[in-house]
Amino acid sequence: MNKSLLLALFSSFLVIGACSGSKRYYKYGRKLESAGLIAEAVNNYMEALRRNPSNIEAQIALSNAGKIYLEQILSEFYVAHTGGDHERAVMRYQSAMRLDRDMKNLGVNSSISDHYRQMYLQSERIFVQKVVERAEDLLAEEKFEEAEAELNKLNELNIRNEELNNLKSLTRAEPRYRNAMRAYNEGKFRTAYYGFKEVESIRSGYKDAKRMMDLSLEKALFVIAIMPVETSVNLNEYDQQIVNAIINQILRSNNPFVKVVDRRRTETLMRERNLTLLNAMRTSRETGELLGANALLFCKITDWRTKEGPLQREVRPGYLGREIKIRNQEGVEVVTVEYSKVQYTVFSRENEVRCSFSYQLVSAETGEVLVSDVIETRQSDRVEYAVYQGDTRLLYPGTWQSINKPHPSDRIDNSPRAKRELDQLLRARQTVADLSTLQERLLQNISSRVANSILAFNPEK
Repeated sequence: MNKSLLLALFSSFLVIGACSGSKRYYKYGRKLESAGLIAEAVNNYMEALRRNPSNIEAQIALSNAGKIYLEQILSEFYVAHTGGDHERAVMRYQSAMRLDRDMKNLGVNSSISDHYRQMYLQSERIFVQKVVERAEDLLAEEKFEEAEAELNKLNELNIRNEELNNLKSLTRAEPRYRNAMRAYNEGKFRTAYYGFKEVESIRSGYKDAKRMMDLSLEKALFVIAIMPVETSVNLNEYDQQIVNAIINQILRSNNPFVKVVDRRRTETLMRERNLTLLNAMRTSRETGELLGANALLFCKITDWRTKEGPLQREVRPGYLGREIKIRNQEGVEVVTVEYSKVQYTVFSRENEVRCSFSYQLVSAETGEVLVSDVIETRQSDRVEYAVYQGDTRLLYPGTWQSINKPHPSDRIDNSPRAKRELDQLLRARQTVADLSTLQERLLQNISSRVANSILAFNPEK
């Protein structure tokens, strides 16, 4: 069966399914209408038309029942309007407009008289005025959430009113401003910063939110000086690369609160004052003051090992098939496979880098260790691949005692799994990652873990 025929059949099945669903909804709608459930009946007629817009019976039923239901809603609107219940009047007219729109979208003629619209505009104006007045009263009582909920009643009316927009932003901005001020007074400057920032996004220029946001950021700033890495092994400047990588990770985070002292400034201070790392830790307060830092980061590498593995070579026995044509007993020409013993070579190699790294983030003010960890990590890469000089399509693994002589234990492993595994070796990557690449990966892993720990530390908690 061709592809075009399959698509045609599939499309016809979809149409049949949709049509059968349409009929079911139409019939159910008739039963509901007979029971006097006009609203439910209209919903079923509309669903029938959504499933099959060509369902004439559903169109007629919706036209008749829809007009009856629309008049019911408009009658309820009229009673509410004349009775002074303008909130209900607005809601019922909105329902009438949705029904009118849905019927038109389904191809059924419908309309609402203009005199209803004029009455609606009156009710809408009165309703909006009352909502605004209630919201203002609630704001005066500092019931911000209730005021916001009151104004949310107008969301569906699509009213563009400057006074209304100001009230809406006020109900959201003021409580957030107060929460941010409370956080600021409690010394939770990070929380305050984000609070004032949200206020600015809701209502730009509200009170002194922008100034307080900047002031909160200034007070929340946490400056770190990264000290030279302590190590007893020759790292070929990888210790400096770790420091740079940690700094870059922190900078890329775009964390507004964490800043790093320029590394050259730290090194200059250490050199000018002839400071050792031990002395810097013992005099953390003085060192922190000189560098303008809240905390000092001390790092230490206690172990660094690299292993460049040799290329291992293993010759393995195999069988190479050759297709030949022969005639069977009936004289019919058939293709069979004849195997001969061959050898293929499997190579393997592994490189590895290991590191033992520890760090401490020390408060410059108190000398307290704020964050610390010991990281034992490794990066390695291994390749294993097979090489055969010849056509590998009919190359299979196996065992044999001698390449030139047959033996009862000789076996060809031509199972699908064995062939698949050998083909994977033949296609496998042959280049192992060098030590330099592995060291770069290891440095990135260490720097990422250190930076993430520092960024996760909140001095306000």
